[in-house]
Amino acid sequence: MALLAVIGTLTFSSCQKDFIELAPEFTLDADINPSTMEQVEQVLNGAYAGLRAADYYGSGSGTGSVSAIMPDVLSDNLFETPQSLANSRAMSQFAFQINTDQITNFYNAGYKVVSSANIVLQNVDKFATAANAKQVNRIKGQALALRALAHFDMFKYFAENYDRNSTTTLALNYSKEFKIDASAKPSRLTNKAFYDELLADLNAAQGFLGDVDNATFFVNGQARPRLALAAVHLLKARVFLYGQLYPEAIASATAGIALAPALVNSQTTFSGMYNQTAAGEIIWNVQFDANQGGPTLLAYFATQEVSYFRPALEIVTAAGTTGLIRLADIRYSAYFANIRPITALPQALALIKYKGKAALSNANANFIAMKTAELYLIRAEAYAKGSPAQEALAMTDLNTLRTARISGYVPEVLVGAALLDAIANERRREFVGEGHRYFDLKRTTRTLTRGSTCGAGATISPITKCSLASTAREWSFPITQDLTNANNNLQQNPSWR
Repeated sequence: MALLAVIGTLTFSSCQKDFIELAPEFTLDADINPSTMEQVEQVLNGAYAGLRAADYYGSGSGTGSVSAIMPDVLSDNLFETPQSLANSRAMSQFAFQINTDQITNFYNAGYKVVSSANIVLQNVDKFATAANAKQVNRIKGQALALRALAHFDMFKYFAENYDRNSTTTLALNYSKEFKIDASAKPSRLTNKAFYDELLADLNAAQGFLGDVDNATFFVNGQARPRLALAAVHLLKARVFLYGQLYPEAIASATAGIALAPALVNSQTTFSGMYNQTAAGEIIWNVQFDANQGGPTLLAYFATQEVSYFRPALEIVTAAGTTGLIRLADIRYSAYFANIRPITALPQALALIKYKGKAALSNANANFIAMKTAELYLIRAEAYAKGSPAQEALAMTDLNTLRTARISGYVPEVLVGAALLDAIANERRREFVGEGHRYFDLKRTTRTLTRGSTCGAGATISPITKCSLASTAREWSFPITQDLTNANNNLQQNPSWR
């Protein structure tokens, strides 16, 4: 795959451009100036490859996985164990600062994906003909979707709130052009300007991906490693939910459900989604092939069966009779196992959903970033929070998902706060270890309250930071010193000044 090799910190010129601060040590000309459509597709492959970076969706030994498992570490879903290497303790203890390398690395990893997408978009039309118009659509649609995804992944961490119309909250630069220029020093956009750019990309991607040359291109056996039209609908629905645009979230989720696979109610198929023996309801996964690592090492070191972080007892226990996920739920055995239990806390299970493909236990697994269940949960929440609320429709979506997941489930009728709490709990069940919980708490301005394992002593967990007020500055990442050294126009978040 084509990859751009660079030295230095990324900086960005304006709301329209992205730049590399220092000249590359070396480049392959095809990476930045492709001369054929085949080379354009190679650069697109490079954009997808960038998602596997150890500080993006990938992970190293006891660190990384910033958009995969880290949001669970930062929340009340996972707790640090005595087996931990303490590599990510600054994150789990909310002790990260403006000199935390992991934040800088994530920022750079995200914008490297954006850079590759921009190279594709700047060059693909050079090779467009009447005969390959649908191929051009397929390439453009993916590049636009990748550009939007990477920007939104970073925005979720760096913005202090998700107000779609705020003209004062700082988002990030929305980079739309690749160019090497050491003098470029852009400022951050406001939330409103950022959302405008983001939604424009997603709307354009939706148009292109609705008319492509090869629908099977997005499928690879039991994996779904390419962003197709259903993924764009889901990402739009996710963006609208964060921005509290509930009618729009309902419309996008409904469009996604019409294209997405059906909800899974089989244990074999559901578990197979995570070990690549079944496609199930996968809409899009970050692909990790052999020798490319995986997302799980921050939480579970599969080859040694060591759990650096384990699920909170409020989610699941070894007995399977308490917590949000119990024995009758197909998520129980797909997500967890009683491997090398902690002597002082034998009820705490290991998170094994990414332990490996088929029967392997080598941490080489795909990360399921989008699946059909999310569309139902987005729509349920949007129905419940809309004005006027449509609680019966919200309850229908919630009951539909629970019926697929829980053997013997009896549908409920809930309204008001009880319905909203039930949807939040269902998101917690469905997405444990899938990168949602920290942001779910942040966007709903809830206080983070860690459970019974927090502060109980080093024999169980070394973490003592057991709550985080909804107004705390740790709900956003700071712009790090390395980044401001490279670009002194990158304004710091007010809470970090």
